[in-house]
Amino acid sequence: MPHMKNAAKAQRKAVKASLRNTLMQRKIREIRKKAMRAITAKKRDEALKLYQELQQTVDKASKHNRFMKKNTAARYKSSLAKKIRALS
Repeated sequence: MPHMKNAAKAQRKAVKASLRNTLMQRKIREIRKKAMRAITAKKRDEALKLYQELQQTVDKASKHNRFMKKNTAARYKSSLAKKIRALS
């Protein structure tokens, strides 16, 4: 239990940030798994839609290096794009 007012606020902010980060991580993981399932099932159109969704989500996550670094975001996008290109 924090004793000072600013410590209590910092604790509230940390809880909010932790929740936000967990939700973002879960969303990215979910989209990547769905895209990989679509690729293994050779569903190119579905994989492309999921790729666009992943691209938007990852770009938002990497904005200002708050959740993930830009190179990590680029790696996620390029590896998925490479696998989708291999389908055609």
